[in-house]
Amino acid sequence: MDPITGIDLIRIFFGDQPPVYMVEVMFRVLIIYIVALVFLRAGGKRARRQMTPVEMLLVVALGSGVGDAMLYSDTPLLYASIIIVSVTVFQFMFARLKIRSNFFEKFVDSRPNMFVKEGEILYDALEAESYTVKELESDLRQAGVRDIGEVQYAYLELNGNVSVFQ
Repeated sequence: MDPITGIDLIRIFFGDQPPVYMVEVMFRVLIIYIVALVFLRAGGKRARRQMTPVEMLLVVALGSGVGDAMLYSDTPLLYASIIIVSVTVFQFMFARLKIRSNFFEKFVDSRPNMFVKEGEILYDALEAESYTVKELESDLRQAGVRDIGEVQYAYLELNGNVSVFQ
């Protein structure tokens, strides 16, 4: 690679590859997209709802791993395919471990956190989740609550939503 000596807008926007390389990039994206779609589809509906922190981490790892294969000519598609298969297998293994081990489930997913008990806000719980009173009030309004006294219990669920019992 030549040293960068100034701002070269042609290089920045179009790179140093010949124009036909853009067709190869599109082909790489198509192949990786299909492989990823097949394995994500195999994950079922659970894979498409709100994600736990571990699932989010795996999605970021997946994106990082396959992104290079879509763009860089010196990264074989096989490597990205191995990453997709590995991440999917690890996710299935984690899901099975969570079913079999309460300890592992607590470690991976944590538990819902009670924010309101019998009309009283539990400020320590809000602080533990880095949640503000204004955010809680907004969630309560969206649940149709006009007054905090109406709430028997409110929980921050694993998916980030607040469940309200009036």
